[in-house]
Amino acid sequence: MSGIFGKMRLSSLMTLAVCATVALTVALQLALVNHFAVRQAREEAQLRLQQLSWQMRDSLNRVIEQATRDTRLLAELPQVRYSSDADATRAVLESLQRSFPDYAWIGIADLDGKVVASTGRMLEGANVGKRPWFTAGMRGVVATDYHPALLLEKILPRKPDPWRFVDASGPIVDAGGKSVAVLGLHLSWEWARSHARKLLTPALREYGAEIFVIRDDGTVMLGPAPLVETKVDTTSLRLARKGQTGALREVWPDGRAYLTGYSQTGDMLDPASPRWTVLVRQTEGRALAGAEDLKGRMLGWSALLALALAGAAALMARHLVRPMTALREAIEGITAATRSGKEPPPIPPVDGFLETQILSRTMRDLVQSEIAHRKALLAMNERLELAVAERTAELQALLRRDVLTGLPNRRALLEALPEAMSRARRVGRPCALLFLDMDGFKAVNDNHGHEEGDELLRQFGARLAQGVRKTDMVARLAGDEFVVVLEMLADALHAEDTAHKLLERLKEPYVLRSATVTVGASIGIALHRPEDPADVDAWLARADHAMYAVKRTGKNGIALAAGV
Repeated sequence: MSGIFGKMRLSSLMTLAVCATVALTVALQLALVNHFAVRQAREEAQLRLQQLSWQMRDSLNRVIEQATRDTRLLAELPQVRYSSDADATRAVLESLQRSFPDYAWIGIADLDGKVVASTGRMLEGANVGKRPWFTAGMRGVVATDYHPALLLEKILPRKPDPWRFVDASGPIVDAGGKSVAVLGLHLSWEWARSHARKLLTPALREYGAEIFVIRDDGTVMLGPAPLVETKVDTTSLRLARKGQTGALREVWPDGRAYLTGYSQTGDMLDPASPRWTVLVRQTEGRALAGAEDLKGRMLGWSALLALALAGAAALMARHLVRPMTALREAIEGITAATRSGKEPPPIPPVDGFLETQILSRTMRDLVQSEIAHRKALLAMNERLELAVAERTAELQALLRRDVLTGLPNRRALLEALPEAMSRARRVGRPCALLFLDMDGFKAVNDNHGHEEGDELLRQFGARLAQGVRKTDMVARLAGDEFVVVLEMLADALHAEDTAHKLLERLKEPYVLRSATVTVGASIGIALHRPEDPADVDAWLARADHAMYAVKRTGKNGIALAAGV
């Protein structure tokens, strides 16, 4: 090799050396970009898709829970439970339908399956005894899985998308507890299509993000039109069915690679709730487009830089006419040190003509610059890792914080409740849950707009936080529902006193931008004593039932749940 180089001109040798140095630097930069920028872009894209999956899952769960809750409440109304007047019963059903237009049909069938009252008189007199919602509703309140409209398809108005329903049904019992009829609510699937469109911003749709809702048998209920009501099978779908949630890279049946966020709806402890899989996918190329664009621009600029440096080296070489043995030996020493992983030694001063002196100083500066550049890259690596860690911590905190009110959300509450029960058992003093539902919120929202409704929720949450001790916790569950966790209580009276004080504070007027409004609250109290079993769901359910007891007796009051 030395003989070959010995026959080459100095300008060629210097040009090759400069190009090799630039190529090494570019390769190192590209490796860092690929290692950090691409990886970070992939993680951020997966986290974004996973959060969209959670949001869609939570929306589905809330709507199904609302439907089953409406079924229970409607079946308990005297106008439905004891009325023999079909017109009066129909008026109640149509009132609920006007409040919630997504209920395409609400009806009551007797035990023989004959529809005796329904909204718009649709299917009255028809027999629905063989429909899944009727048979399931005779056994208890249940949500029936996604299905097409059989009897209602020809009656309901035509729409661009076919009618599809999710049903909620339950028995209607008389005073003796005997079933006398079945109540059914047909929830139009259009609400799910509409919510998916709202979740995907125009930017996400432009970059190919798609939301899927998949039934337990693999049938696509919501997704791109060609795949709706076809069956799919992916790794993310199988993981979600096992109760896992997250995001991954996978190849779909169309042969393309996607980043997919996945989760599953329903409650594993509640067999009556539908178990649907929510997938949010985006093609890998579009998800990582920004990082790939950065790599392309770096290659372009690096090529221009290489050409410029190579030309400069060739021009300089033309002026060198004498051997530069000392400088060559110094360069060889630097090359050997670099190959062995040691810090390159400085270039010694070389005596000779002016060009040689300038070249020696330039090479010395170049070595120092390379050392500084390497140190800068190491420092940048450390800063980048620190920024990633800080960003991860911020995202974890956001997952536990309600965006609107700044209060802890449901996730944070469910993590804090077991700790509160443990402390109660450890110190031997009870703790309590206050389950609050704002009375009059819907009227404010309807009359003054959603922005004023949001401002009311913020002020409502702030008053709750100001009305309790710093050691107590105030969390927002969803909508206008809040939970207060009181610890280190003396007895149940202590919790009731706190609830009364909060109620008085919450009744005071709220000054909004466009109006001053007054609302109330229905508060359910559930006490947890040190000897009680540590069951978070049961504790929340007791407080929830106590709150609904207040709702049924006129709202704007307090009720204490029975002990365990």
